[in-house]
Amino acid sequence: MKRKSLFSLLTMFFLVLLLVACSSNDSVTEETNEPKTNDSEAPVEESALPPMTTENITLKYASWANGELNKFMAEKFMEKYPNITVELVELEFDGWNDHLTNLASTGQLPDVFWYLGNVDVPIKNGWLGDMTEYFENDPESDNILTTMKEPGYFDGEKKLAAPANYYPFTIYLDENLFKKLNVDMPSADWTYSEMINLMQEMTVPEQGIFGYNTFTQLVTMAPIVNQDAYGEFGWDGENFDLTKDWADAINQHAQFVRSGVHAPFFDTDEAEAAFGDRLLWAASSGRLAMQLDAWWTMGLFAEPEFVDKGIKWVPYTVPQGDNASTQHKPAFIDFGALSSATEHPREAYELLKFFGWGKEGWSAKLQAFETLKTEDGSLVFKHPDGLPLTQDQEIWDGLRALLPQDEYVTNFLERAKEPIPLGGSSLPGFQTFLDEVYLGGEYGNVEQAIINGEVNPHDISQNLTDMINQYNDETMEELFW
Repeated sequence: MKRKSLFSLLTMFFLVLLLVACSSNDSVTEETNEPKTNDSEAPVEESALPPMTTENITLKYASWANGELNKFMAEKFMEKYPNITVELVELEFDGWNDHLTNLASTGQLPDVFWYLGNVDVPIKNGWLGDMTEYFENDPESDNILTTMKEPGYFDGEKKLAAPANYYPFTIYLDENLFKKLNVDMPSADWTYSEMINLMQEMTVPEQGIFGYNTFTQLVTMAPIVNQDAYGEFGWDGENFDLTKDWADAINQHAQFVRSGVHAPFFDTDEAEAAFGDRLLWAASSGRLAMQLDAWWTMGLFAEPEFVDKGIKWVPYTVPQGDNASTQHKPAFIDFGALSSATEHPREAYELLKFFGWGKEGWSAKLQAFETLKTEDGSLVFKHPDGLPLTQDQEIWDGLRALLPQDEYVTNFLERAKEPIPLGGSSLPGFQTFLDEVYLGGEYGNVEQAIINGEVNPHDISQNLTDMINQYNDETMEELFW
């Protein structure tokens, strides 16, 4: 650390003065060669983080990341810390939290693990170890993406989870279709209203061309980008608000579905009528302008299935809010934690960081993306897996070098550094609200009811706002207060 380097220089300076003056060495301690202090001087601060153990220990790690990548990362960590053995715990993705529950019940919860979806599960079960001391005294925490520092402080005081993986929402535009229709591609700094307008402009019914198709949703994007929010449904750090952009966005989406701006849904009569194949994905039809999706689809769109059809999907970030002051954009963030029962929390913290946001770990990931091969000699990663959680420019430059060398990717990466996690994994009570009210309450699936014209979103948005805030308040009270 810088503190140690400065202190060493000061020590040498004092020694030189002492030799020149031919004075005694009483002012220097014999054991440490450090200047003595008196009561009026502040003691020199030691390293903020406790030292790592030198004993031989084993740490268990569980995540659903690529298995070959996990093995590579574990080996690199063990090279750095030869006294630590990393044991990878392999679990099926389906029923992930149930598997963790079974392990916890027998005292075998991994020292470091990812949890899936509903953050209430690990909190209620007492799985999450407190890493506040390590995170807040670690210089690398200052270099994590700014919007990723606060998530994991579920009670506002203790750091119980940290981001471990990052996939941004991605809007793919078919550049060739835009050229065919003689429509200019939007600026990399496009706004939300520009995207909505383009969806309509690019819809050409007489040619069977649709403006957009969804995997990710406008109702997730709009409240975050237009309200500079810190979470879904307009979460501002204290409250949700569905009366603004949520209501407008779902109403807009419903109108687009009914009017044919949105592509027909998969495996429907409408899809069969439009494409001649009810099981054809709209994004592979060649008659779609925008696919609202995720970063992991980038590699898929480079496959011959799309290229040979003359489709050229290029990535855009979710557009900025029309009056926004931030680049907040929704993202799929996987969270990791330390087991509350780990016997080695200091070392477990380093393992979590190495696999997550740490620079050294990300250097190892870049190496893995570039070199890992399958038995037939092909690369394990045709496309790098995820984006960095660190602000370190060297890491971002290293990732950039592994991606297609075009302006679309460059522009995307420059605007993808303020991710906002989805509510289920980061906001207590959110997923329970979704399950009990939003997806299975009075209106059944709220979004589908709106699309079907059964309910007006503006009529129910205040009630939904009150209910989700109540769920959050009651869950926080149950879990922490």
